[in-house]
Amino acid sequence: MDAFPLDVWRRLASRCHRRLATADLHHGPAQGLPQLREAIATLAVARGLRCDPGQVLVVASAQEAMDLACRMLLDPGDEAWIEDPGWSGGHAALVAAGATVVPVAVDDAGLRVEAGLAAAPAARLAYVTPSHQYPTGATMSVDRRRALLAWAAAHDAWILEDDYDSEFRYADRPLPALRSLSPSSRVLYVGTFNKTLLPALRLAYMILPEALVETFHRARSIGGQHPPAIDQTVLCEFIAGAHYARHLARARALGRERRDALVAAAHALTPLELTHTDTGLHAVGWLPPDVDDTRVSEAALQRGIDVAPVSAYCLGPCPRPGLVLGYGALTPRQIRDGMRRLAAAIDEVA
Repeated sequence: MDAFPLDVWRRLASRCHRRLATADLHHGPAQGLPQLREAIATLAVARGLRCDPGQVLVVASAQEAMDLACRMLLDPGDEAWIEDPGWSGGHAALVAAGATVVPVAVDDAGLRVEAGLAAAPAARLAYVTPSHQYPTGATMSVDRRRALLAWAAAHDAWILEDDYDSEFRYADRPLPALRSLSPSSRVLYVGTFNKTLLPALRLAYMILPEALVETFHRARSIGGQHPPAIDQTVLCEFIAGAHYARHLARARALGRERRDALVAAAHALTPLELTHTDTGLHAVGWLPPDVDDTRVSEAALQRGIDVAPVSAYCLGPCPRPGLVLGYGALTPRQIRDGMRRLAAAIDEVA
């Protein structure tokens, strides 16, 4: 957030407020302002997505999108796949919808589709983070993506694609979104501005299959109307003025610099093995197999370092102890200092 052009946002917000008319103060459309949905549809082309603005549904957060999708697509007791280890928010949305959660292992190529087929071939939904698996950081391979799409088509199931951290890729161009491989498929795509801009913004979106658009719009109108229309207007101005693109470019450069600092400090100061560091704002540092990651996390917290254990994200047995290392909000100097203190915590436990 230290790189966010707050003065630009203030200026655009002030301009939007000065232009407000009485007509702008009424309820907006439940699916979001038309001009923002058009802007999102244009931005989505960079992820290989081509959609009509009518397929875009504006929500407050990726978590709200997950909750809405799970409630709309699942009946209590329906089986649903989730990556293991995986994002706790996705698990919470499935549980809240009454689903029978089926953990499916991940490896360096992402979700192991064959494991999902063995465990629950008739599942109704799969929640995945194919661009940057959370927490391991793996990118789902093209073969796995095609296998997942084939499963959904064969079993009339849905795929909830959380395009987590896809904007922050440092080594090469990211793979297009999973949904791009089958635009008319059974994939619901979730993106957010809260991660790329500001957590306080509370603006995210879904790109829906055409068959679900009307139903989801009705559900949205019942469940919470729409995020603040004035903030949507400011975001439209921010995108139209190319401020969004410039901010992303700068944030990506900062992310790369901070990633490099993390990798160098981990190598020099700790026994951690870092993998999949080409994308995102966090990395997993794998511990030696006999070290308890929960105990290391607790020891680190005593030294002012907040690192989550990978085991906290596992529904089944944790395949390997590790720590989730977030670096996006830290300067290189803070990262190096933090890694020194983390190294001391590892030494204490080991």
